[in-house]
Amino acid sequence: MKLKLTDGKYTLGAYLAPLELEELDELLQRVLMKLKVQRGTFLPLPDYGSRLYQLSRTKPSNRETAARQYVLEALADETELELSALELLQKADGEATLLLTFTYKSEYTVTVETEI
Repeated sequence: MKLKLTDGKYTLGAYLAPLELEELDELLQRVLMKLKVQRGTFLPLPDYGSRLYQLSRTKPSNRETAARQYVLEALADETELELSALELLQKADGEATLLLTFTYKSEYTVTVETEI
């Protein structure tokens, strides 16, 4: 079991003990961290993270394809996780929301939403 993080800090529960995560919550936390961290910025693991931050440099017509590539690249070591659907919602201010649906262990459906 992993400990719950909020904004990079351990989340504390009763008696100031760190909260632990169950299997699916641990998976969601791990996926979100890998998607949010810019690839190459964590020196001990240079392949950790994603290149989603580069989407703004891509032509709008190619962004969804690039997003799929970047997500698959970031989560390549999550062998029990399969990307089922990806939707990129562009906002007028240049920001975007990424909606992802995964199948985990061929049994669970997991949905992730993240701002990029």
